[in-house]
Amino acid sequence: MNALATLARRASWWVVIAMTAVARAAGENAAPAERGVSLRGDPLAEGLILFGCVFLLAAAIGVLRFPDFYVRLHASTKLVTLGGLGIFGGAAIAFAPVQQVSRVLLIALFFFLTAPLSGYMIARSGYLRGLEPYREDTSVDDWGALGSEAEAAAQDA
Repeated sequence: MNALATLARRASWWVVIAMTAVARAAGENAAPAERGVSLRGDPLAEGLILFGCVFLLAAAIGVLRFPDFYVRLHASTKLVTLGGLGIFGGAAIAFAPVQQVSRVLLIALFFFLTAPLSGYMIARSGYLRGLEPYREDTSVDDWGALGSEAEAAAQDA
């Protein structure tokens, strides 16, 4: 028990030392309040963030209200990506005084590359595992993973 307490005390000192070193290395990246820059009051940034939040709300409502896995996934992926456009745009404008626009745009680029691709891969895996999509009379099964129309009719009968 005594050795465990000593180890915990030493580990906490290493964390304090590491955090101090990181804070000193990032001295030029001080918080906006320390640099005397205000991030409030930019109506364009606030409008873009509100635009993004509206689309995120629509995505949440779509996930709750839509009946099908694929339609829910479509709503969440596409609307969240569009909502991210507004939020990242607003953040880039808001952080312009502290020279953080490049970081925000890099994060936005990563988000725009991964969010639609992950939605596509989730939908594809559900389809290939046989998760039935909502089908109308005019639906076309391009991959043929769910079988032909005759097989589907035979299973229903």
